[in-house]
Amino acid sequence: MKKFRFRLEALLKFRKTQEEQAQIKLAEATSRLQGEQELLGELQNKLVANFALLSRRQQAGSSTIEALKTCSYYIDKIKRDITIQEEQVAKATAYRQECLEELTTAAKQRKLVASLRDKRLDQYYSELLQEEQKILDELGTQVFIRDKESVL
Repeated sequence: MKKFRFRLEALLKFRKTQEEQAQIKLAEATSRLQGEQELLGELQNKLVANFALLSRRQQAGSSTIEALKTCSYYIDKIKRDITIQEEQVAKATAYRQECLEELTTAAKQRKLVASLRDKRLDQYYSELLQEEQKILDELGTQVFIRDKESVL
């Protein structure tokens, strides 16, 4: 019998490659999201630290109005930066979700072709087993006929 050959093997390899590329893309998107979240955390920590500094200066009474204004402007700038960074985090989250959906689709497509290959392979083994059984039956019949002829 012929060796097993799956005619859609090239498609299966292509689908595997697509899935691997989608995994890489998802990993990059996840890394980017983590970086954006870390930057947001740093900005939030910076805001808290500056509020604490402003509070200490006000309690100490050693600050001038100009120093308090400067500190207030800096806090406002940090707040704007936080708003911008929150938008970046939202974009990175959306992009990661798109990549995850792309990976899910690629995995489903690969699994579909892989399951078809498995079915064809099972069918091949079944046919091979039937052919072997046929040969064994044939040999058994020939042995039986020879034994019967030798007895007569």
